[in-house]
Amino acid sequence: MEETVSVAPTTTPACSSTAVSHMALGIFVVCTLQSRHRGKITMPQQQEQSGFVGLARKWRPKTFSELVGQEHITVTLRNAVRMGRIHAAYLFCGPRGVGKTTTARILARALNCTQLRPDGEPCNECQSCQEILSGRSVDVVEIDGASNNSVEDVRRIRESAKFPPASGRYRLYIIDEVHMLSVSAFNALLKILEEPPAHVVFVFATTEPQKLPATVVSRCQRFDFRRIPIERIAQHLVAVARQEGVELQEAAASALARKVDGSLRDALSLLDQAIAFCGTHVTLEALAQMLRLVDVELLFRTTQALAQRDVAAVLKLVWELAQRGYDGLEFVEALQEHLRNLLTIRTTGSAQLLDVPAELVERYRSEAEHFSVADLLNFLALLHSTQQAMRYSSQPRIRLELGLVQMALLERAVEFGELLQLLKSNSGRLGEPLPQYSAARTQHSTPHPTSAASPAQPAPAQPAVQSWESILGEEDPALQAAFTSGALSVRQEGTSLVLLPSQPFLVELLKGRLPALTARLRERLGISLVLRIESPSAAESQAEASSPLLEQIEQRLTGLLSAQRLPLISPAPRQRSRTE
Repeated sequence: MEETVSVAPTTTPACSSTAVSHMALGIFVVCTLQSRHRGKITMPQQQEQSGFVGLARKWRPKTFSELVGQEHITVTLRNAVRMGRIHAAYLFCGPRGVGKTTTARILARALNCTQLRPDGEPCNECQSCQEILSGRSVDVVEIDGASNNSVEDVRRIRESAKFPPASGRYRLYIIDEVHMLSVSAFNALLKILEEPPAHVVFVFATTEPQKLPATVVSRCQRFDFRRIPIERIAQHLVAVARQEGVELQEAAASALARKVDGSLRDALSLLDQAIAFCGTHVTLEALAQMLRLVDVELLFRTTQALAQRDVAAVLKLVWELAQRGYDGLEFVEALQEHLRNLLTIRTTGSAQLLDVPAELVERYRSEAEHFSVADLLNFLALLHSTQQAMRYSSQPRIRLELGLVQMALLERAVEFGELLQLLKSNSGRLGEPLPQYSAARTQHSTPHPTSAASPAQPAPAQPAVQSWESILGEEDPALQAAFTSGALSVRQEGTSLVLLPSQPFLVELLKGRLPALTARLRERLGISLVLRIESPSAAESQAEASSPLLEQIEQRLTGLLSAQRLPLISPAPRQRSRTE
């Protein structure tokens, strides 16, 4: 934006002397603005005098249809121009290099085009379009908001906006980086936005719309520009390279597209650099050398070392990174993307969301089998903490080594479903009680037999636990309600059924029902069963807590929590009262 303003001789239709004087005065005010802000107010797309023009400027779109990845905006603007529904102010928001200023310039040509196409596109051939393209139009003024942000600058814009355009239908003011205006400048601009002249159109472009006053935003038509998808950028780069006589590999185009974070302008600038480095044949290997892209083999070797918990291999990888001149933060970012790909294919099972070459999809699929979803989430969280620590550390390599070693030594996370499966596979089945459970209960429980033990009989065919609960519930509806609520459970020990109430009041209820229930079961099943009650006690809970199964689960959970730096919460000791 360091171009100068020049006034081109234009032909005006026959009009009154008053209109001519107004147009002359308007030209004088614009020239005054140019003289006071030389080098600050610029005209769009003025060509350089040198023979070489960068790809970003050479292939800048000249029509709405040439804009890449912004169809939701171009269709709206094209229809507005075709239907004559022109708003007084437009706000273009979005990241850098996605086409905000370019769209503003195309809109300026479309509004002043004398041979407008039926679809709302400018012809780019009439005198008005040529003047705007070459930067000679006094009706299109482009202002840098970063350097023209005072109240006086806005007041001069207001004064010049009062006069009709010199040759076109509209006078356009394109203010780039409008969020840089001061509060006073916004207040001065607000007056003309409230009551704009019919011939004036403002186009504001910004990367930080949240900094604009709400009173200004509410008076604009807002258009949010999106980051351009990687595939669209790669396709555009291949097409541009073909027009330039350069052979660009698709893998290299994808690597360039991933590097620019959705900015097509940055992608074209990088392509310029790649052509200067590689010549007419741009390969992925040469591009990786130029941009210092992290080798994908290093990433796979890193995750393999993490899967094997090989600390020595991890430290060797960090040493190799330093020897090859890689930046530690760039490696961390690449590893985050690598782990994200593993997480994506581990959770979805599909390669559709992966942004990797087709030949690497199966390799990612097999690599993801070595980790659980929880493992990958823990790796990403720890890697993020390492990244933050490296940015503010005087020894980033040491921080990287510590982070990778912690990841290698991280206890593998246990899925909740795996714990449930472990519990189910080890829970006692009817006729096969857990030894540690039954032994502890026999020693510490207080049985309440209600009938004399009958002579030993062959063990009957044993239904599932749910079957005993349903049988007992059918015989006694009160027990069915207790089973349903979880307040009562049953366990079989040979020819005995042990009722396990969780509430003390159920013990007294069951005592009165056992004789009748025993008789009905004998009549229904044809066998004699001994029914007894076991009350929950502290000794029983202690016996359960000491079981090998629960100890194994506790050890695995402790490893997971300690790896995430979360303390295990144990019950607080009971506080003694003053009377004790």
